Amino acid sequence: MQAALDSRVEVAVRGTVASVEDGLALGRRLQDVEALLVLQTLAVMPANTMAALREAPQLPVVVWTVHRERRIPASFDHSAITSEGSTVGTPMLTNVLVRENRPFELAVGPVDDDGTLDAVCDALRAAAAATRLRRSRIGRVGPVFQGYECVDADDDRLRAATGIEPVRIEAAELRELYLEVDRTRVAELERETRELYDVEASAEGDVLERSLRAACALDDLVERHRLDAGAINCHVPEIRFGEEVGVAPCFALGRQTSRGVPWACAGDIVTAVAMLTLKLLGGAAQYHELESLDYETGEFVVASSGEHDLAFAGERPRLIRNLWYDDDPRCGACACFAAPAGPATLVGFTELRAGYRYVVAPGEFTGTGWPGVGTPYAAFRFSSGPAVEAWTRWCRAGANHHSAATPGDHAGAVESVARFLGVEAARA
Repeated sequence: MQAALDSRVEVAVRGTVASVEDGLALGRRLQDVEALLVLQTLAVMPANTMAALREAPQLPVVVWTVHRERRIPASFDHSAITSEGSTVGTPMLTNVLVRENRPFELAVGPVDDDGTLDAVCDALRAAAAATRLRRSRIGRVGPVFQGYECVDADDDRLRAATGIEPVRIEAAELRELYLEVDRTRVAELERETRELYDVEASAEGDVLERSLRAACALDDLVERHRLDAGAINCHVPEIRFGEEVGVAPCFALGRQTSRGVPWACAGDIVTAVAMLTLKLLGGAAQYHELESLDYETGEFVVASSGEHDLAFAGERPRLIRNLWYDDDPRCGACACFAAPAGPATLVGFTELRAGYRYVVAPGEFTGTGWPGVGTPYAAFRFSSGPAVEAWTRWCRAGANHHSAATPGDHAGAVESVARFLGVEAARA
Protein backbone atom coordinates (compact mmCIF):
# COMPACT_ATOMS: atom_id res chain seq x y z
CA MET A 1 0.00 0.00 0.00
CA GLN A 2 2.73 2.46 0.92
CA ALA A 3 4.54 1.88 -2.36
CA ALA A 4 1.32 2.28 -4.33
CA LEU A 5 0.49 5.57 -2.65
CA ASP A 6 4.04 6.91 -2.90
CA SER A 7 3.93 6.47 -6.67
CA ARG A 8 0.72 8.53 -6.94
CA VAL A 9 0.89 11.23 -4.27
CA GLU A 10 3.59 13.10 -2.39
CA VAL A 11 3.64 11.87 1.19
CA ALA A 12 5.00 14.59 3.47
CA VAL A 13 4.16 13.24 6.94
CA ARG A 14 3.39 9.78 8.35
CA GLY A 15 2.38 8.85 11.86
CA THR A 16 0.73 6.24 14.08
CA VAL A 17 -1.50 7.50 16.87
CA ALA A 18 -1.52 4.98 19.71
CA SER A 19 -2.47 7.66 22.24
CA VAL A 20 -3.86 11.15 22.53
CA GLU A 21 -0.29 12.38 23.01
CA ASP A 22 0.67 10.74 19.71
CA GLY A 23 -2.27 12.50 18.09
CA LEU A 24 -1.25 15.89 19.41
CA ALA A 25 2.32 15.38 18.26
CA LEU A 26 1.16 14.37 14.77
CA GLY A 27 -1.25 17.31 14.59
CA ARG A 28 1.59 19.75 15.15
CA ARG A 29 3.32 18.31 12.08
CA LEU A 30 0.31 18.83 9.80
CA GLN A 31 0.38 22.61 9.44
CA ASP A 32 1.88 22.67 5.94
CA VAL A 33 0.29 19.56 4.42
CA GLU A 34 -2.65 19.79 2.02
CA ALA A 35 -4.67 16.67 2.88
CA LEU A 36 -4.71 13.90 5.47
CA LEU A 37 -5.39 10.23 4.74
CA VAL A 38 -6.60 8.30 7.78
CA LEU A 39 -6.57 4.50 7.96
CA GLN A 40 -8.76 4.05 10.99
CA THR A 41 -8.83 0.60 12.59
CA LEU A 42 -10.75 -0.88 15.48
CA ALA A 43 -7.54 -0.81 17.52
CA VAL A 44 -7.26 3.01 17.50
CA MET A 45 -9.57 5.09 19.66
CA PRO A 46 -11.15 7.99 17.75
CA ALA A 47 -9.99 10.37 20.49
CA ASN A 48 -6.40 9.69 19.39
CA THR A 49 -7.13 10.60 15.79
CA MET A 50 -9.27 13.60 16.71
CA ALA A 51 -6.44 14.97 18.84
CA ALA A 52 -4.42 15.28 15.64
CA LEU A 53 -7.29 16.67 13.57
CA ARG A 54 -8.16 19.36 16.09
CA GLU A 55 -4.62 20.70 15.77
CA ALA A 56 -5.36 21.34 12.07
CA PRO A 57 -9.05 22.32 12.04
CA GLN A 58 -9.28 23.20 8.32
CA LEU A 59 -7.24 20.29 6.97
CA PRO A 60 -9.32 18.10 4.60
CA VAL A 61 -9.64 14.49 5.74
CA VAL A 62 -9.93 11.35 3.63
CA VAL A 63 -10.81 8.17 5.53
CA TRP A 64 -9.94 4.82 3.97
CA THR A 65 -11.82 1.81 5.25
CA VAL A 66 -9.16 -0.67 4.21
CA HIS A 67 -9.01 -4.47 4.28
CA ARG A 68 -6.20 -6.85 3.45
CA GLU A 69 -8.47 -9.69 2.33
CA ARG A 70 -11.26 -9.77 -0.24
CA ARG A 71 -12.91 -12.89 1.18
CA ILE A 72 -13.68 -13.63 4.81
CA PRO A 73 -12.26 -17.11 5.55
CA ALA A 74 -14.11 -19.73 7.55
CA SER A 75 -11.40 -19.36 10.19
CA PHE A 76 -12.41 -15.75 10.90
CA ASP A 77 -12.29 -15.34 14.67
CA HIS A 78 -12.26 -12.80 17.48
CA SER A 79 -8.70 -11.68 16.80
CA ALA A 80 -9.52 -11.12 13.12
CA ILE A 81 -12.20 -8.64 14.16
CA THR A 82 -9.40 -6.40 15.39
CA SER A 83 -7.08 -6.90 12.41
CA GLU A 84 -9.81 -6.69 9.74
CA GLY A 85 -12.35 -4.60 11.63
CA SER A 86 -12.09 -1.31 9.80
CA THR A 87 -15.87 -1.35 9.30
CA VAL A 88 -16.00 -0.94 13.08
CA GLY A 89 -13.14 1.54 13.40
CA THR A 90 -14.32 3.82 10.61
CA PRO A 91 -17.73 4.79 12.05
CA MET A 92 -16.07 5.31 15.44
CA LEU A 93 -14.22 8.18 13.75
CA THR A 94 -16.75 9.37 11.18
CA ASN A 95 -19.41 9.69 13.88
CA VAL A 96 -17.27 12.25 15.68
CA LEU A 97 -16.46 14.03 12.42
CA VAL A 98 -20.18 14.34 11.69
CA ARG A 99 -20.86 15.54 15.24
CA GLU A 100 -18.27 18.29 14.78
CA ASN A 101 -19.46 19.14 11.26
CA ARG A 102 -16.02 18.25 9.92
CA PRO A 103 -16.20 17.35 6.21
CA PHE A 104 -14.52 14.18 5.02
CA GLU A 105 -14.42 11.84 2.05
CA LEU A 106 -14.71 8.09 2.52
CA ALA A 107 -13.11 5.36 0.42
CA VAL A 108 -13.83 1.66 1.01
CA GLY A 109 -11.95 -1.25 -0.46
CA PRO A 110 -9.06 -3.73 -0.30
CA VAL A 111 -5.50 -2.54 -0.04
CA ASP A 112 -4.49 -4.14 -3.36
CA ASP A 113 -7.46 -2.96 -5.43
CA ASP A 114 -6.59 -0.49 -8.20
CA GLY A 115 -10.09 0.96 -8.27
CA THR A 116 -9.94 1.68 -4.55
CA LEU A 117 -6.52 3.29 -4.91
CA ASP A 118 -7.94 5.46 -7.69
CA ALA A 119 -10.80 6.53 -5.41
CA VAL A 120 -8.39 7.31 -2.57
CA CYS A 121 -6.14 9.37 -4.81
CA ASP A 122 -9.08 11.19 -6.40
CA ALA A 123 -10.32 12.12 -2.92
CA LEU A 124 -6.85 13.30 -1.91
CA ARG A 125 -6.59 15.36 -5.09
CA ALA A 126 -9.88 17.11 -4.30
CA ALA A 127 -8.76 17.62 -0.71
CA ALA A 128 -5.48 19.18 -1.82
CA ALA A 129 -7.34 21.41 -4.28
CA ALA A 130 -9.56 22.68 -1.47
CA THR A 131 -6.51 23.50 0.66
CA ARG A 132 -4.82 25.33 -2.20
CA LEU A 133 -8.00 27.30 -2.83
CA ARG A 134 -8.07 28.35 0.82
CA ARG A 135 -4.51 29.60 0.44
CA SER A 136 -4.98 31.22 -2.97
CA ARG A 137 -4.75 34.84 -4.07
CA ILE A 138 -7.05 36.03 -6.86
CA GLY A 139 -6.28 39.34 -8.50
CA ARG A 140 -9.10 41.77 -9.26
CA VAL A 141 -7.81 44.13 -11.96
CA GLY A 142 -10.04 47.14 -12.52
CA PRO A 143 -13.72 47.43 -11.65
CA VAL A 144 -16.37 44.87 -12.47
CA PHE A 145 -17.80 45.45 -15.95
CA GLN A 146 -20.54 48.05 -15.54
CA GLY A 147 -23.94 46.49 -14.83
CA TYR A 148 -22.61 42.94 -14.41
CA GLU A 149 -23.80 42.32 -10.86
CA CYS A 150 -23.87 38.60 -11.67
CA VAL A 151 -20.06 38.32 -11.77
CA ASP A 152 -19.25 40.23 -8.58
CA ALA A 153 -18.57 39.03 -5.04
CA ASP A 154 -17.89 40.75 -1.76
CA ASP A 155 -14.20 40.53 -0.87
CA ASP A 156 -14.71 40.14 2.86
CA ARG A 157 -17.45 37.54 2.50
CA LEU A 158 -15.44 35.49 0.02
CA ARG A 159 -12.38 35.58 2.26
CA ALA A 160 -14.37 34.59 5.36
CA ALA A 161 -16.23 31.76 3.63
CA THR A 162 -13.40 30.18 1.62
CA GLY A 163 -10.07 31.62 2.75
CA ILE A 164 -9.46 32.97 -0.77
CA GLU A 165 -7.67 36.32 -0.69
CA PRO A 166 -8.99 38.83 -3.27
CA VAL A 167 -6.21 41.22 -4.32
CA ARG A 168 -7.39 44.59 -5.61
CA ILE A 169 -5.19 45.98 -8.41
CA GLU A 170 -5.67 49.22 -10.34
CA ALA A 171 -5.95 48.80 -14.10
CA ALA A 172 -3.28 51.49 -14.50
CA GLU A 173 -0.72 49.12 -13.00
CA LEU A 174 -1.06 46.72 -15.93
CA ARG A 175 -0.59 49.62 -18.33
CA GLU A 176 2.56 50.73 -16.51
CA LEU A 177 4.00 47.24 -16.71
CA TYR A 178 3.08 47.08 -20.40
CA LEU A 179 5.10 50.22 -21.09
CA GLU A 180 8.12 48.77 -19.26
CA VAL A 181 8.35 45.57 -21.32
CA ASP A 182 11.45 45.57 -23.53
CA ARG A 183 11.61 44.22 -27.07
CA THR A 184 13.88 41.33 -26.09
CA ARG A 185 11.16 39.78 -23.97
CA VAL A 186 8.58 40.32 -26.70
CA ALA A 187 10.85 38.57 -29.21
CA GLU A 188 11.39 35.62 -26.84
CA LEU A 189 7.65 35.25 -26.31
CA GLU A 190 7.06 35.48 -30.05
CA ARG A 191 9.32 32.48 -30.62
CA GLU A 192 7.43 30.52 -27.93
CA THR A 193 4.10 31.52 -29.44
CA ARG A 194 5.01 30.45 -32.97
CA GLU A 195 5.99 27.04 -31.64
CA LEU A 196 2.63 26.56 -29.91
CA TYR A 197 0.25 28.22 -32.39
CA ASP A 198 -0.19 28.58 -36.12
CA VAL A 199 -0.06 32.37 -36.43
CA GLU A 200 -2.30 33.43 -39.28
CA ALA A 201 -1.72 36.53 -41.38
CA SER A 202 -4.56 38.41 -39.66
CA ALA A 203 -2.67 38.20 -36.34
CA GLU A 204 0.67 39.49 -37.58
CA GLY A 205 2.17 42.92 -37.13
CA ASP A 206 0.76 45.29 -34.52
CA VAL A 207 -1.94 42.74 -33.58
CA LEU A 208 0.70 40.26 -32.43
CA GLU A 209 3.08 42.87 -31.02
CA ARG A 210 0.52 44.37 -28.64
CA SER A 211 -0.80 40.96 -27.61
CA LEU A 212 2.67 39.66 -26.76
CA ARG A 213 3.61 42.81 -24.85
CA ALA A 214 0.37 42.56 -22.85
CA ALA A 215 1.19 38.92 -22.06
CA CYS A 216 4.60 39.93 -20.71
CA ALA A 217 2.96 42.62 -18.59
CA LEU A 218 0.47 40.13 -17.18
CA ASP A 219 3.36 37.78 -16.35
CA ASP A 220 4.90 40.59 -14.30
CA LEU A 221 1.61 41.41 -12.59
CA VAL A 222 1.11 37.78 -11.56
CA GLU A 223 4.64 37.56 -10.18
CA ARG A 224 4.48 40.91 -8.37
CA HIS A 225 1.26 40.07 -6.53
CA ARG A 226 1.87 36.30 -6.18
CA LEU A 227 -1.44 35.52 -7.87
CA ASP A 228 -2.97 32.08 -8.33
CA ALA A 229 -5.77 33.36 -10.58
CA GLY A 230 -7.31 36.60 -11.70
CA ALA A 231 -10.33 38.49 -12.96
CA ILE A 232 -9.83 41.54 -15.15
CA ASN A 233 -12.06 44.17 -16.72
CA CYS A 234 -10.01 45.35 -19.68
CA HIS A 235 -12.78 47.57 -21.08
CA VAL A 236 -11.35 50.68 -19.41
CA PRO A 237 -9.26 53.65 -20.60
CA GLU A 238 -6.10 52.25 -19.00
CA ILE A 239 -6.23 49.07 -21.11
CA ARG A 240 -8.47 48.50 -24.15
CA PHE A 241 -9.69 52.08 -24.65
CA GLY A 242 -6.32 53.78 -24.35
CA GLU A 243 -3.47 54.31 -26.78
CA GLU A 244 -1.51 51.80 -24.72
CA VAL A 245 -2.37 48.92 -24.08
CA GLY A 246 -4.93 49.64 -26.77
CA VAL A 247 -6.32 46.09 -27.17
CA ALA A 248 -8.29 43.54 -25.21
CA PRO A 249 -5.52 41.29 -23.80
CA CYS A 250 -7.35 38.00 -24.44
CA PHE A 251 -4.20 36.23 -25.58
CA ALA A 252 -2.45 37.23 -22.35
CA LEU A 253 -5.29 35.80 -20.27
CA GLY A 254 -5.21 32.56 -22.25
CA ARG A 255 -1.46 32.21 -21.93
CA GLN A 256 -1.62 32.58 -18.15
CA THR A 257 -4.56 30.17 -17.92
CA SER A 258 -2.68 27.62 -20.02
CA ARG A 259 0.27 27.94 -17.62
CA GLY A 260 -1.92 27.20 -14.59
CA VAL A 261 -2.96 30.71 -13.47
CA PRO A 262 -6.50 31.08 -14.84
CA TRP A 263 -7.95 34.48 -15.73
CA ALA A 264 -11.57 35.51 -16.24
CA CYS A 265 -12.74 38.60 -18.09
CA ALA A 266 -15.33 41.28 -17.17
CA GLY A 267 -14.05 41.32 -13.57
CA ASP A 268 -15.77 37.95 -13.07
CA ILE A 269 -14.17 36.80 -9.83
CA VAL A 270 -16.71 34.05 -9.18
CA THR A 271 -15.89 32.36 -12.49
CA ALA A 272 -12.19 32.81 -11.68
CA VAL A 273 -12.84 30.63 -8.59
CA ALA A 274 -14.52 28.00 -10.77
CA MET A 275 -11.60 28.09 -13.23
CA LEU A 276 -8.98 27.80 -10.50
CA THR A 277 -10.85 24.85 -9.00
CA LEU A 278 -10.73 22.96 -12.29
CA LYS A 279 -7.04 23.73 -12.83
CA LEU A 280 -6.20 22.49 -9.32
CA LEU A 281 -8.07 19.28 -10.10
CA GLY A 282 -5.99 18.73 -13.24
CA GLY A 283 -8.62 19.84 -15.74
CA ALA A 284 -8.82 22.65 -18.26
CA ALA A 285 -10.35 26.01 -17.40
CA GLN A 286 -11.94 27.38 -20.53
CA TYR A 287 -13.74 30.65 -19.78
CA HIS A 288 -16.88 30.64 -21.91
CA GLU A 289 -20.56 31.29 -22.40
CA LEU A 290 -23.30 28.96 -23.62
CA GLU A 291 -24.08 31.10 -26.63
CA SER A 292 -27.11 29.37 -28.12
CA LEU A 293 -29.06 26.10 -28.28
CA ASP A 294 -29.70 23.71 -31.15
CA TYR A 295 -33.17 22.43 -30.26
CA GLU A 296 -32.95 19.45 -32.60
CA THR A 297 -29.70 18.03 -31.22
CA GLY A 298 -29.72 19.40 -27.65
CA GLU A 299 -26.28 20.95 -28.20
CA PHE A 300 -25.21 24.29 -26.76
CA VAL A 301 -22.61 26.46 -28.47
CA VAL A 302 -19.59 26.90 -26.20
CA ALA A 303 -17.51 29.96 -27.10
CA SER A 304 -15.79 33.00 -25.59
CA SER A 305 -14.76 36.49 -26.56
CA GLY A 306 -11.16 35.38 -27.02
CA GLU A 307 -9.95 33.78 -23.76
CA HIS A 308 -8.52 30.28 -24.00
CA ASP A 309 -6.81 27.36 -22.27
CA LEU A 310 -4.55 25.11 -24.33
CA ALA A 311 -5.61 22.19 -22.12
CA PHE A 312 -9.03 22.61 -23.78
CA ALA A 313 -7.63 22.09 -27.28
CA GLY A 314 -8.28 18.93 -29.28
CA GLU A 315 -6.19 20.22 -32.19
CA ARG A 316 -3.30 22.56 -32.87
CA PRO A 317 -4.51 26.09 -32.10
CA ARG A 318 -4.56 28.95 -34.57
CA LEU A 319 -3.77 32.52 -33.54
CA ILE A 320 -5.98 35.00 -35.39
CA ARG A 321 -7.17 38.60 -35.20
CA ASN A 322 -9.85 38.80 -32.50
CA LEU A 323 -13.02 39.41 -34.50
CA TRP A 324 -14.94 40.44 -31.36
CA TYR A 325 -12.98 43.71 -31.39
CA ASP A 326 -12.39 44.09 -35.12
CA ASP A 327 -14.02 47.53 -35.19
CA ASP A 328 -11.68 48.96 -32.54
CA PRO A 329 -8.91 51.33 -33.70
CA ARG A 330 -6.45 48.61 -32.70
CA CYS A 331 -7.10 44.89 -32.28
CA GLY A 332 -5.37 42.06 -30.45
CA ALA A 333 -4.96 38.38 -31.21
CA CYS A 334 -6.89 35.41 -29.88
CA ALA A 335 -6.68 31.64 -30.18
CA CYS A 336 -9.15 29.55 -32.14
CA PHE A 337 -9.50 25.76 -31.84
CA ALA A 338 -11.98 22.97 -31.17
CA ALA A 339 -12.31 20.97 -27.96
CA PRO A 340 -11.97 17.18 -28.19
CA ALA A 341 -15.13 15.10 -28.32
CA GLY A 342 -15.89 13.12 -25.17
CA PRO A 343 -16.99 13.53 -21.54
CA ALA A 344 -17.02 17.12 -20.34
CA THR A 345 -17.95 19.27 -17.36
CA LEU A 346 -19.15 22.83 -16.89
CA VAL A 347 -18.53 24.54 -13.54
CA GLY A 348 -19.95 27.78 -12.20
CA PHE A 349 -19.54 29.48 -8.84
CA THR A 350 -21.78 32.07 -7.27
CA GLU A 351 -22.32 34.19 -4.22
CA LEU A 352 -25.62 33.62 -2.38
CA ARG A 353 -27.50 35.64 0.20
CA ALA A 354 -25.82 33.38 2.74
CA GLY A 355 -22.74 31.55 1.51
CA TYR A 356 -21.45 30.35 -1.86
CA ARG A 357 -22.30 27.59 -4.30
CA TYR A 358 -20.66 25.61 -7.08
CA VAL A 359 -22.95 24.75 -9.99
CA VAL A 360 -21.79 21.60 -11.77
CA ALA A 361 -22.99 20.14 -15.04
CA PRO A 362 -21.62 16.83 -16.34
CA GLY A 363 -22.12 16.17 -20.03
CA GLU A 364 -20.21 15.73 -23.26
CA PHE A 365 -18.53 17.63 -26.06
CA THR A 366 -20.17 16.10 -29.10
CA GLY A 367 -17.61 16.95 -31.75
CA THR A 368 -19.88 19.39 -33.56
CA GLY A 369 -18.04 22.62 -34.21
CA TRP A 370 -18.59 26.22 -35.17
CA PRO A 371 -15.15 27.59 -36.12
CA GLY A 372 -16.83 30.77 -37.38
CA VAL A 373 -17.13 32.00 -33.78
CA GLY A 374 -13.43 32.79 -34.02
CA THR A 375 -12.51 31.60 -30.52
CA PRO A 376 -12.14 28.23 -28.73
CA TYR A 377 -15.38 26.33 -29.30
CA ALA A 378 -17.30 23.15 -28.60
CA ALA A 379 -20.80 21.73 -28.61
CA PHE A 380 -21.92 20.76 -25.12
CA ARG A 381 -24.79 18.42 -24.30
CA PHE A 382 -25.99 17.99 -20.71
CA SER A 383 -26.05 14.37 -19.52
CA SER A 384 -28.82 14.91 -16.98
CA GLY A 385 -31.73 15.08 -19.39
CA PRO A 386 -33.32 17.15 -22.14
CA ALA A 387 -31.43 20.34 -22.95
CA VAL A 388 -34.08 22.85 -21.91
CA GLU A 389 -34.75 21.11 -18.60
CA ALA A 390 -31.03 20.76 -17.78
CA TRP A 391 -30.24 24.36 -18.71
CA THR A 392 -33.19 25.52 -16.60
CA ARG A 393 -31.71 23.68 -13.61
CA TRP A 394 -28.36 25.32 -14.42
CA CYS A 395 -29.98 28.76 -14.22
CA ARG A 396 -32.07 28.00 -11.15
CA ALA A 397 -28.95 26.83 -9.32
CA GLY A 398 -27.39 30.27 -9.82
CA ALA A 399 -24.87 29.94 -12.64
CA ASN A 400 -24.20 33.27 -14.35
CA HIS A 401 -23.61 33.66 -18.09
CA HIS A 402 -19.93 32.74 -17.71
CA SER A 403 -18.56 29.43 -16.45
CA ALA A 404 -15.52 27.17 -16.77
CA ALA A 405 -15.49 24.23 -19.18
CA THR A 406 -13.19 21.23 -19.28
CA PRO A 407 -12.90 17.91 -21.06
CA GLY A 408 -13.42 14.98 -18.70
CA ASP A 409 -15.84 14.20 -15.90
CA HIS A 410 -14.83 16.38 -12.95
CA ALA A 411 -18.30 16.81 -11.45
CA GLY A 412 -17.77 14.56 -8.44
CA ALA A 413 -14.37 16.07 -7.71
CA VAL A 414 -15.78 19.61 -7.71
CA GLU A 415 -18.54 18.51 -5.34
CA SER A 416 -15.87 17.05 -3.07
CA VAL A 417 -13.98 20.35 -3.10
CA ALA A 418 -17.22 22.11 -2.18
CA ARG A 419 -17.73 19.86 0.83
CA PHE A 420 -14.18 20.45 2.05
CA LEU A 421 -14.60 24.23 1.64
CA GLY A 422 -17.94 24.18 3.43
CA VAL A 423 -19.90 25.66 0.51
CA GLU A 424 -22.87 24.35 -1.42
CA ALA A 425 -22.84 22.36 -4.66
CA ALA A 426 -25.71 21.82 -7.07
CA ARG A 427 -25.92 19.66 -10.19
CA ALA A 428 -27.70 20.71 -13.32
